Amino acid sequence: MDLTWWSLALGAAVAWGSADFLAGLAAQRARFIAVVFGVQSVGLLVVLPFWMLYDRTWRIDEYMVAAGLAMVCGLSALYRGLARGPVRIVAPVSALGAGIPVLYGALTGEDLSLLRAAGAVLALLGIVTVTAGESAAEGGTRPGAVAAVLHGAGAALGLGAAVVLLGLGGPAAPFASVGTVRLTAAAFAGAALVLGARSERCTKDVVAPRALGLVLRAGVLDCAANIAFVLAAQRGAVGLSGLLASLYPAVTVVLGVLVLGERLTRWQVGGLGLVFAGVMLLRF
Repeated sequence: MDLTWWSLALGAAVAWGSADFLAGLAAQRARFIAVVFGVQSVGLLVVLPFWMLYDRTWRIDEYMVAAGLAMVCGLSALYRGLARGPVRIVAPVSALGAGIPVLYGALTGEDLSLLRAAGAVLALLGIVTVTAGESAAEGGTRPGAVAAVLHGAGAALGLGAAVVLLGLGGPAAPFASVGTVRLTAAAFAGAALVLGARSERCTKDVVAPRALGLVLRAGVLDCAANIAFVLAAQRGAVGLSGLLASLYPAVTVVLGVLVLGERLTRWQVGGLGLVFAGVMLLRF
């Protein structure tokens, strides 16, 4: 079996999870929509030379425009939800977006062997368990739970849809596709940033100097993740590639442990085990 698609999709998950970790740190120091705009703009600058040198096409793909809009909506819902909390509700709900590429693959008749189906189930269960571990540790509820669920659902739908759309429209011209997504996302996020600056007061800086380095690194990683996923979808099934790429919440959790010294609950350790077991089964 050709494992190129598996490696690329898993690499996309690692890059996406790392980018989200860095962007999350930046969002603590700057407005969340400014972080979204910064990450998308940096990604556009990174992919632009490859777009001009290799794809050499300026045709606007409607799938990529839709993917850019879906990505802005998903990231905005995620960052806003995490900022307002409760995090223990937003994170598990948003992680369910990993099931959207699998659902798309099932509806469009993608071949799913018994082992791959088991791997998909284990990976999805692992994602939910990892992110829900915080809820098991803290327990209880806080005001705004309904809003948290809505933010998490918006993030799940937006980011899950963006992954599917990237897989559908990207393989023909990967750099042009990723560039179009970045251009669309930066335009929408920039417009939202300008409108928000005129209508709201915020105690955080629009672009905090301490956040610039984090935004730059997050933008490069996020762009690399998009390119890796588009190439994975070119070589393998969109649904399974999307599922593997959607394992990024587990990567973010691991980085929190390694970099910030956070401790994993038993639920989260078990969830990571399920994720890794599912990833291995998806190879077959």
